Amino acid sequence: MSKKKAKKKKKKKGQRTTEPIVVKRRDVPIEDDPYWNISSEYVDGHRIGKYIAWFERFEELHPEWTYALMDGIPTYYCVLGVEHDASEAEIEAAYNRKKKLSSYPKDVIEEAFNVLSNPRLKREYDKLLVIFENVTKSMTPFEKSELIKEHSAHISTEKEFVRMGKIVDRYRDYILLYTRGMPDLYEIAGLARNATADDIRRKCDGGTELLRRIGRILGDTASREEYDFMLSFNEKYMDKEVVKERNNSKKKWKRMDRCVFEKIVLTALDEPDAIKRYVKRRIEILSNNHDWKQYLPPNNETFLSVLRLDLGSLKNSADKREVERVIRESYRRLEKTPQVNLAYSVLKNASLREDYLWLLENHEMLDSLVEVLRVEEGPGGFEIEGIEDIPNFGEMMATLIRLFAESEMRRGRIPPEMSDILASILEDAMGDRKRGKRSG
Repeated sequence: MSKKKAKKKKKKKGQRTTEPIVVKRRDVPIEDDPYWNISSEYVDGHRIGKYIAWFERFEELHPEWTYALMDGIPTYYCVLGVEHDASEAEIEAAYNRKKKLSSYPKDVIEEAFNVLSNPRLKREYDKLLVIFENVTKSMTPFEKSELIKEHSAHISTEKEFVRMGKIVDRYRDYILLYTRGMPDLYEIAGLARNATADDIRRKCDGGTELLRRIGRILGDTASREEYDFMLSFNEKYMDKEVVKERNNSKKKWKRMDRCVFEKIVLTALDEPDAIKRYVKRRIEILSNNHDWKQYLPPNNETFLSVLRLDLGSLKNSADKREVERVIRESYRRLEKTPQVNLAYSVLKNASLREDYLWLLENHEMLDSLVEVLRVEEGPGGFEIEGIEDIPNFGEMMATLIRLFAESEMRRGRIPPEMSDILASILEDAMGDRKRGKRSG
């Protein structure tokens, strides 16, 4: 081949592409976004005109890609937290994690998944990253500094969300109640945030079960650090409206019976999703048994008093047949009024009896949860009309979403929902209510 032909072929090849696109794994954690680069050089815009033209072309074809880069949002690899050579399964798993908890807007996470799970789009995106780095050569030092600052802020915030994501399950119920005005553990124990280990031992050792539990959390360096981070995270990212609502709800906790208060807090700390289960079970029971409400405290009459039975006689016996015999004998001696018949129909059935006695034994705790979580009840039991009910769980979900939003960085947009925290309650309760209506 002649030199003339070789030169012509080389020129033609240079017109078809920008430059080889090779994005390599680097010795930088993906959390620090190794694929986002700002050039340290300064080059006049006229000398990199082709890159600027290519970037403008991307602005037309994929404006969401270019706007994100120019706003300092990390690359889609960092958004999902996957390396360049991540498998399809790894990308999908990362996407599902980020949907649950992330500081990035939902649309950014969705686009990151769409791009990285599509080989053709991924190749185009890799080209844009090279073009972007070259375009930054024409930026002034101030512009580069501001862009780096924005990018670093996103990285720093997301690292906090990632850390929170690793511990949120242990404090899921706690966060739910905290947003409704529940005091933090330092307030409950009467401790300062900077309390020493000796201070904690003096306050908590030998105290109530809750105080001893608080002592174990705050007395251990690792668990206290985790709790303090969770607490500071909530305070840092809590929306102003949520702060106001929390402050307004504090008085409900102050007037709560102390034993009930301690039981609720202990339950939230020790049993994952227990608060959700308690409220869900109450909703299910009363939604399917509307006529039970008037036979539960604070009303004086119960199904036990109607049949002249003692709670101990039913709870202390391990013999199911003996319990049923006691209920039958009591029923036979009474006049068969509608009240008596209803009480007997409930208590003679083992499953219904278990549900009713559970409501009876836990009514103080359940009533307090209804008040602080604002469960709305109608004359026939629980009115489950939509997401704004149960126990205002739609509002609760919005609270949790707002809790993890940093409005000034997200420009008014909210991050993706923590959809697995409370949504299942609504879905299950709505289904149970519909089934109950059909059977009735």
